[in-house]
Amino acid sequence: MAKERVTVCVPRCEPGGIVEAIGAAMAPFDYNRDVGVGDPDVETWWDHWQIDGGGCEFLVVPGHEDDPRLIRGAETLSGEPRNVPPSLCDGGPRALLDLETPRARAAARARRAFEAWQDFSAAYPPTWPSSHFWARHFADPEGYSQAQVLEDYRTQPAIVALRNYPELRELIGGDPAARLTGDVEAHVRETADTALPSNALLTLDGRWLDIANAERRRYFNDYLDALPADAYAVRVLYHG
Repeated sequence: MAKERVTVCVPRCEPGGIVEAIGAAMAPFDYNRDVGVGDPDVETWWDHWQIDGGGCEFLVVPGHEDDPRLIRGAETLSGEPRNVPPSLCDGGPRALLDLETPRARAAARARRAFEAWQDFSAAYPPTWPSSHFWARHFADPEGYSQAQVLEDYRTQPAIVALRNYPELRELIGGDPAARLTGDVEAHVRETADTALPSNALLTLDGRWLDIANAERRRYFNDYLDALPADAYAVRVLYHG
């Protein structure tokens, strides 16, 4: 059992009714519910939920920070009073949520990282991703040890040189030859798709989807973009 986040989508309602609306949407997945004939067979369960306590907020569309329809949980995950900046919220009508800025920021950083690695590594012999060396180990565990895997990966000229550029290393991240090659546009789009998704999505029609791969992350983004402007999307923390 662990705490995870689901983005719950519910139809337009009065702000005072949002908790009830979320509760109704979550009810089919209640671990303690009474199971009846014909009830849906679901794989995800929860035994407690609350409006998220911070760490996965939406940005608010500028100029709408004081809109009473915005949802902000009153407590942190530890139960302490919470002070949410006006620019952030845990949910609200889709039209009030700035979905594009987080994606644009992630995309811009991904492009900078990709281009920086390409420019930097071009001055050195080709760099192999760590998976290349691990494949050799798995093919011959006794002849090619795990220690040799790490040694051969770390001593590649570009990887050695990168240690002298901490800011560049921070931008690029680990194992750049595995991530920052191929189609830059595909890489940028996939990275942008990671900016918004939570662990799961609960759709307006009651489908609970685990967001576990790139295809689901793309679906999450497309689904939120297509939500009616007055439908709510709310971050919910659940224990399941």
